[in-house]
Amino acid sequence: MAGAQTSEVDGELKAFLGKFPTVIGYVVLNADGIPVKHHESMQYQKAVMYAALLSDFVNNCKRCLKELLNGPAESELANVRIRTKEGTEIICVTVADYTILVIQNCTGKPWVQDPDGDNAPEAAG
Repeated sequence: MAGAQTSEVDGELKAFLGKFPTVIGYVVLNADGIPVKHHESMQYQKAVMYAALLSDFVNNCKRCLKELLNGPAESELANVRIRTKEGTEIICVTVADYTILVIQNCTGKPWVQDPDGDNAPEAAG
């Protein structure tokens, strides 16, 4: 992503974050699974970890779906959603040569950043 594309992508990401206030992080990956953009509150090392683990996972999901449905037409993967016990949801969407990984807070409670960079729901009390 270079030049005018970068500012256009930044504008779209800001608009996306404005529409969905429950988003607590995102990572944009290129076709090789390399993070090219990540949420400002997410540490780069964490973005790389999400990219490495989830790009393999999404590719395995695509391969599995093609084998299960036996055909390229109806076996195109649209997205993958993973919900955790802690109340976060990871949504992976591939479009053209890019994949966006979105981490969303589904708890309904405010989300606070831990000092070590991990996200956690605010303690009830």
